[in-house]
Amino acid sequence: MLQPNSYEPYSSVSFQHKQPTSPLPGPGDDGKNNTRYREAFLDALMSSRPTLATSNTKRRRWHIRRQHRHKLIAALALLLFFVYLFSNTIAIYWAFFRIKLDNALFDRGWVPCGVLRKEPMLYIQDTYHVQVVWEMNCGTRDMQVSWQRNAEQQQPPTTSSPIEPLVLDKRHSLYKATIGPLKEGGEYTYRIETIHPSKRLVARHSFHWDATANDQQPIRMAAMADNQFGLRTFVSLLRRINKRVEYLIHAGDAVQNYPSLRQWQTDFVGPLTWYGLGQTMPVIYAHGNHDHDPTYEYHYTRVSPSSDPWYAFSMADGAIRFVILDSNLDWEQQDEWLRRELAGHAFQHASFRVVVVHIPPFLEYWDPDAWHNKGQKEWGAFVKTRFVPLFEKYGVDLVISGHQHNYERGQHNGIHYTIIGGAGGDLDFERVENYGMYEATSLDFHFVLLEFIPSSSSSSPWQLVWETYNLDGRMIDSVTIDAKARTPILEESNESVLGQGAVTGETIEELTYNELLDNNPQLEEELLDGNEDDDIV
Repeated sequence: MLQPNSYEPYSSVSFQHKQPTSPLPGPGDDGKNNTRYREAFLDALMSSRPTLATSNTKRRRWHIRRQHRHKLIAALALLLFFVYLFSNTIAIYWAFFRIKLDNALFDRGWVPCGVLRKEPMLYIQDTYHVQVVWEMNCGTRDMQVSWQRNAEQQQPPTTSSPIEPLVLDKRHSLYKATIGPLKEGGEYTYRIETIHPSKRLVARHSFHWDATANDQQPIRMAAMADNQFGLRTFVSLLRRINKRVEYLIHAGDAVQNYPSLRQWQTDFVGPLTWYGLGQTMPVIYAHGNHDHDPTYEYHYTRVSPSSDPWYAFSMADGAIRFVILDSNLDWEQQDEWLRRELAGHAFQHASFRVVVVHIPPFLEYWDPDAWHNKGQKEWGAFVKTRFVPLFEKYGVDLVISGHQHNYERGQHNGIHYTIIGGAGGDLDFERVENYGMYEATSLDFHFVLLEFIPSSSSSSPWQLVWETYNLDGRMIDSVTIDAKARTPILEESNESVLGQGAVTGETIEELTYNELLDNNPQLEEELLDGNEDDDIV
């Protein structure tokens, strides 16, 4: 039987040679050797404990750091997902905040003089001219505009004469200049510079021009109306507009109260230029009842050299003809001008003939009480009773209107009528008329993309692709319109145009504007409420 004190295990080094490896005393060992072995064993055991503890601690710390990294990566991934999910909302509110903030900083005088307050806006003036409008925050120094066709860089640019500002108040100095004549199509670059004490570049942008046909390339436009006080909605729509668009159509009511300088900054110019649209896309503009100027000065929109509020122009070597009317003015001068224009050579030889007028001839949705009891049914009634017969006689293809705050598209006697008043103003949901002519209706905010596609041969006609989109960018309506083959109706008239130009500002203010106020007390209250310190003077 083995005795505990006599057992000595063999060493792993050699089976033949026994080595004392146990701390227990073997045969012949005295107490000292036994104690020495035991102490050596305990020392070795104790010396190994810190190493084991350190190794375990490092392993735990590594696992903790790894878990933290995984949590951080997961949190970042979740954050990026939510940013992507709500990127449109974030961008809209950021634009809203910046537009409002910029205007507040300018109004409070926290921006030094000589800074561009309103970015330049382009407006089509006629077939060969574009008007550029911009505003400095203060100062009365003369400025100048130069422009050049990009394909003619070797030629010196054309430079305007010095432009004097129109000082609206101490923080609004307005400038207007005409670019042209632009006889050739293509890309143009314009520069706005100060003159004294030295030249300084204020703005530089490019735009596309289609006075002539451009290698069978389509002409793309975006159309909208009645954004008024709906800034967030308007910003949402503008964010959806494709950068390939070359022109903008606005069918009126850009602001709620025309005299308000603040509204022109925050509700119209600010949003359009925030996305780089107003500076680079010439606007086809028809005035509405809310942005009608009773003094006929129209500071922030197009002004014709002839002083007429109505105008016409051609595109693509005359293939497209636009006629812009003013539904605020029930005047014989406009009727006579329209008849002459529609019967003229330019209109009758155009493949596509488009009219833009704010108040639609066939309005169906409005406030019932205002429509039936407050006389608003008579607003622009002459558009239907006098203009529509001319449209039908002389072969108008398309009429674009706003005023009614929703969307409708239909045909009447061979003419396409569209209402696109859903860019931000409160929507109209109640029907007051039913003409039974509209094929598509949407009681929602929207904008429209138009693409004029040139004919590829003499046998194929021009086409217009019309697509309507809602706030989410979803297409809610589309139609393709082919240009009609027809015989031009040319008439010569011996009747003289009544008066020179249109009408004077005093006449408009006395008759048209006051008549609107008499028939609409609510409009008068809105204008009185809006006449604050920031109004146009």
